[in-house]
Amino acid sequence: MEENMNKKENIEQQKKNYEVDKNEKLNKVNEKEEEKNVANEKKEEDSNEILEDLKNKLEESEDRLLRSLAETENLRKRHDKEINDLRKYAINNFACSLLSIADNFERALQTVPESLPEDNLVLKNLVIGIKAIEKEFYDVFEKNGILKFSSLNTKFNPELHQAVSQVFSDTEEGFIVKEHQKGFKVGERLLRPAMVVVSKGTDVKETKTEKKSEKLKSEDQKK
Repeated sequence: MEENMNKKENIEQQKKNYEVDKNEKLNKVNEKEEEKNVANEKKEEDSNEILEDLKNKLEESEDRLLRSLAETENLRKRHDKEINDLRKYAINNFACSLLSIADNFERALQTVPESLPEDNLVLKNLVIGIKAIEKEFYDVFEKNGILKFSSLNTKFNPELHQAVSQVFSDTEEGFIVKEHQKGFKVGERLLRPAMVVVSKGTDVKETKTEKKSEKLKSEDQKK
């Protein structure tokens, strides 16, 4: 009987020991799983941080690349413009030295009477020759981008014109009534300003005098 009791107690103790051992093992497994999960979470967090850092660096590199490309393109455009300007305006000094010749052609033609005697063939042929040379001269100018511009009856522009005097006239104030010398451009750049006379508008005193004179004439006619 006592022996049976001891056996029973042993069995119960073994069961308890088994349960304890089992629980300890389960706890250890759970601890390991928890440690593993924590390690995985940390690893994932580290991976996310690395990915985020790489993403930021990639965006910065892309931004720097785009900026560099834009700066390169701007430099290329600026360089092309400078080359074009050099080609276009390199002729400036040479053209300036020829403008006096163009002026002389115009002055020579201005001295010729509008109606030439029919029998003066020498003078007629001379005028025809001067006009032909003048035309060829301006054709060469035009081919090289050198153009004269007309200023008569246009509004005075200090960027294009140089006023030599001002006069009273029936033309609106500020408009050009006479052109002493033609202006020239190379492309869009001014080569030489036009020498002009600018209108001051109607002379108020003169207008009053004229009106008074007309009034007196009208009164005399009535008498």
